Amino acid sequence: MIRKLRNTIIVACAGAILAACGGGSSGNGPAPGPTGSGNDSATITVDNAELTAGLVASVAVGDGVFGVLSDLQIPTIPGVAGAVVSNVAELAKPSAQLATSSAVVDCAVDGTVDIDLTVANPLQPTEGDIYALQFTACDEGTGVVTDGGMIMTITDLDGDFNTGEIVLGISVQLSAFQVTEGGETTGASGTVAVVIDTSMPPVTTITVSTSALATSGDGTAEAVSDLTVSISEDDSMFPAAVSVDTSFTISSPRIGGEVQVSTSLTLQASGDEYPYVGELRITGAGNSAIVLIALDAIRVRLEIDIDGDGALDETLETTWDELLALAG
Repeated sequence: MIRKLRNTIIVACAGAILAACGGGSSGNGPAPGPTGSGNDSATITVDNAELTAGLVASVAVGDGVFGVLSDLQIPTIPGVAGAVVSNVAELAKPSAQLATSSAVVDCAVDGTVDIDLTVANPLQPTEGDIYALQFTACDEGTGVVTDGGMIMTITDLDGDFNTGEIVLGISVQLSAFQVTEGGETTGASGTVAVVIDTSMPPVTTITVSTSALATSGDGTAEAVSDLTVSISEDDSMFPAAVSVDTSFTISSPRIGGEVQVSTSLTLQASGDEYPYVGELRITGAGNSAIVLIALDAIRVRLEIDIDGDGALDETLETTWDELLALAG
């Protein structure tokens, strides 16, 4: 669930800001409040090791993390990004936009997006510009309905949009933000910082960080805190070479508390595939631990230390797909 929301944030940020400067290509549940760490550490056991590793993998690599760099205009959740890109583009036309612009725009099928822009220069994005979006049952005809608030503030902007070589920093504040698809509602609240760096082609780097992002879905509330994930893609190779480094804490009642995660060996992937090499270390109560090892783009190994003495107690092998399916 977290990977969908993070990818939506990335796409919405890139799409809205690129559209605003004329670039780019063409069952409810309550949203949670943000929480930080402070929960009891989860004790890692053989029984919960796969689920724990699955939750960690969903944050670190998820379905769309590698693919999202290939084209920032492809929405992971089209109901969000589609509305943002098309409607902000309308407001951003020089004839329509003043220092402050607002409009309520109908979504393709049903619902609305209330858009408020506060900008220093109507002709180009500027550090300090604010893009406030309020979704009300927004249905773009893709099977996804979006509700809640998203406020994007440009925190850093350097480079040339005409060449596409830029560093773009955005703070994204989510308030009662939720998406519903296939009867399942996923919500999020918190503030996320996103930096998109295309200043050194053919390499693109996206860094996502948050002190606390709370999510809910299927009746389960989870939280990620102290998150930093850096995703780099080198387009000089085909398929593109992708690398991921990350660290975070994830808390879930499904595993009985929280675990800390760090990258002990950079995850590397080819194109949209899962990592073929790399390691994540997952640490729980009493130094119990899992080392998640990418064997190839299909298989992973879990090396489990249940008593924290540094000795290997159990080894499990599974696939990336099976592991991520456990996270839901």
